[in-house]
Parts: sequence; C-alpha cells; structure tokens
Amino acid sequence: MKRYKILIAGALMLTTVAACNKFVEVPLPITQLNTSAVFADDGKANSAARGIYASTQFALGTGPFSGGLTTNLGIASDEFVKLTYSADEQQFFEFKLTNTNGNVSSVLWGPLYNMIYQTNVLLENVEKSPGVTPRTKDQLLGEGHFLRALNYFYLVNCFDSVPLLLTSDYRVNALAPRSAPEKVWKQIEEDLLFAQEKTGEAYTKEGIRIRANKWSATALLARVYLYRKNWAEAEKQASAVINVGPYKLDSLNGISLLTSPEAIWQIAPAGANLYVYEASKLTGNATPTTNVPFRLSTWLLASFEAGDQRRIKWTKTGADGFPGVQKYKVFGNTQAGAKAEGSIMLRLAEQYLIRAEARAQQDKLAEAITDIDSIRYRAGLPLIKNTNPGISKADLLQAIYKERFTELFGELGHRWLDVKRTGQADAIYNAHKTGWNTTNLILPIPLGERQKNPNLSQNPGYE
Repeated sequence: MKRYKILIAGALMLTTVAACNKFVEVPLPITQLNTSAVFADDGKANSAARGIYASTQFALGTGPFSGGLTTNLGIASDEFVKLTYSADEQQFFEFKLTNTNGNVSSVLWGPLYNMIYQTNVLLENVEKSPGVTPRTKDQLLGEGHFLRALNYFYLVNCFDSVPLLLTSDYRVNALAPRSAPEKVWKQIEEDLLFAQEKTGEAYTKEGIRIRANKWSATALLARVYLYRKNWAEAEKQASAVINVGPYKLDSLNGISLLTSPEAIWQIAPAGANLYVYEASKLTGNATPTTNVPFRLSTWLLASFEAGDQRRIKWTKTGADGFPGVQKYKVFGNTQAGAKAEGSIMLRLAEQYLIRAEARAQQDKLAEAITDIDSIRYRAGLPLIKNTNPGISKADLLQAIYKERFTELFGELGHRWLDVKRTGQADAIYNAHKTGWNTTNLILPIPLGERQKNPNLSQNPGYE
C-alpha cells in the first residue's frame, strides 16, 4: 500500500520542531517553512499538511498519539498496571506527579503544543497563499482547525487552564499566560464547527480515513458536547455520524485495519510500516514467549461480563500469564498475513456510546438502551432490552460507563477522562488505588516551561 511521503522542506521542519518541546520559546528554526514556496500550490500545501499528520508518529510510541496518552493516562487510571515502571511512569501510577516529570513535559505537553504550532503555521500560510485553489484552501484550513481542536481537547482535559496559542509568532507565544478552561473549550468548539463546514466529506484516498473530514470534526464535536454536558447537541452530532456518515460497526477483529468501515479517522503508520507505534508500545511483539508491558488491571478484567468477546479478541496473554491489549494485531512488517493498520483515533462505536449517554441524560431511556445494545450485540452479550427493559436512569448510566470501559480500553486515555468528567474519581480511585488526591485530576505544568515563561502559573499541589 502506498504511503505518503513528506517533502524535504516539510519533513525537515516537522522533525526539527517535534524534537523541541519548548517551541514557544524560539523562532521558527527552518525558515523555509514560512516562505511562500512551501505553500505555493495545491500539491505543496497538501504535502505540508501530510507532514503534520506524519509528525504524530513518534518512534517507540513516545508521543501522545502513538502511545503516550494511552499508556500514561492508562496507568494513572485503573486501566493498566506494569511489572516494572520507569521513574516517570511510577509517578503516574502512584499519583505522585512532580512538575519535573519527563513524560508530562516531553510526551504530553510538548508534542501537543508542537502540533498546534505546526497547524498555526499551516493556517496562516494557506490562508494567504494565492496559488492554492479555493476548494483545497477550504479543505486544508478545515483540517488545520480540526487538528488544533484535537490537541487543545487533550491539553484542557489534562492541564485545565493552558495558553491558547492561535498564532505561530514566537514573540507572542513565548510569554503567553494560561487561558481559562471555558475560553479554551469555546475555541475548540469554534475550530470544530469551522472544520465541519469547510472540510467536506471526501478522503484523500477512498476507503482509507487518514485525513480529517467533515465527519471527523462532527465525531469530535459530539465528544466535546458530551464532556460539556450539552446533551442535546451531543446526541445531534453523534446521530449525524451514525445515520448519515459512511460508517458501520466492524467485526471485533477489524477495527484497527486501515480499511475498517468503523474508522472515522485514523493515523497512518510511519513510512512503509504495516504497524503503528501504539501497538509496539502497548504489547510489544506478538510472540508467545514475551510478556506484555502494559497489563490489564484486575478492575478492568472484572468489568468484562461472562462471554464478552472483547475479552477474548482484544486481549493477549503474555508468557507470564498476564493479559494486555491486542486491539492491534500487527507488530512487524514481516508478520505472516499482516495487513496495514492505523492508530485508532475516532471510531463509530464511541459515537453510539456518546449518543446512549446523551439520550439517557435526557430521559430517553428506550433510545439509549437501543444504542448501548448495538455495542453489546457485537460483543456477544445479552441485550438490556431483553434482560432489564425497565432499568432506571441511574443504573443505565452506570451500564453505559461500564460499556465505555470495556469497549474503549487501550485507546487514548478514555477511562481516565471518563472517570474525571463523570465525577467518579474520588469513589473509584480511593477504592482501587492508594495515594489518591483530588488535585491529581489535573497534571502539573512542566517546571521547565514555567522557568522560561514567568506568566505560567502552576496547578494546585505541584508547587
């Protein structure tokens, strides 16, 4: 399968900036990127956009979208445990994060802001380029707004108040203060509404969903409205994806394939690889003689009902008998029968769960049951409409939260974010882990960033 290649100018800048987690402190390192030549026409502008997507694939899964969010938030929550932890991982697991934690600064904060910087460069240059045709300009501007919203979604959820950077001007960004969460959420919504309007429905290659489009923006917008407790809009946006978008639930073995009809948006593997770095980070290679580095916690394992096919098909037991995630099936380019996979970013099952929760919150219990049963049916589980049709609203919401745990485990920290947004953190983490304090719901602002920018305040508990 053909892979996208990055033009030398774009690749040079993207890798250079990606290696620097304090990009707001310095001017653009490769001046070529800000020249009109890089955005001179449709082809070159598209190459620059593809470079942004490619920069998400950090080798060995060290970036947020190639393992960093999944693993760090997974061990902070009750999702994963490990036999041995690095010093930085140990802090996440024990809720003893410090403002010098390397994973916070170089795996989460730095790369997320790095991608925002890249998208701001794209937005500024595409907007003013006379050689980019109107339709391509709309598409690329829409993609840029989507990518910026995506990164701010994780920043505001992890760090609360964060600098809201809407320019590539380092003189502005270097001393930017933190913006209130409400302002950041408002920008995320505006960016997604813009992307929804401008990107259109097409993909760059039919059947492969590795560039954002209208439905990518709609799916993320549904999630945003759910988090903001705007139940009616969450239901509306999720319904649009489910009822109008070109998606359908896939087999349990197919959700990670680049050709999966369930995928709304994926990140393509790096270069000519068939595997994604997230797979390598989570479970290592697939031989039965190895142990899985990130083990499923006893609480996650206990959440699977008897006969749940996800427990069978989405987990792998290592040589030491401990199970880990195996939603991804490919771990090497020479693996027999391997088909190209993509990092799971947005998929249809989440939209059913979003709509189920939004409907339940609006007392549309029968409709919410129908949505959650769509997920349970695929998992081979009894349907709630048959076993408990008169379920209460409170119990149905708990059933939906449980279903999110067993459906979305090992995907970008959903469990951590769900426990936080539903107000269950104290009850769950006090019962499941030691050392819990409510201030742990927000990560520390990296000390190095505050030393460079005196306008950055610190979150409570991390001074």
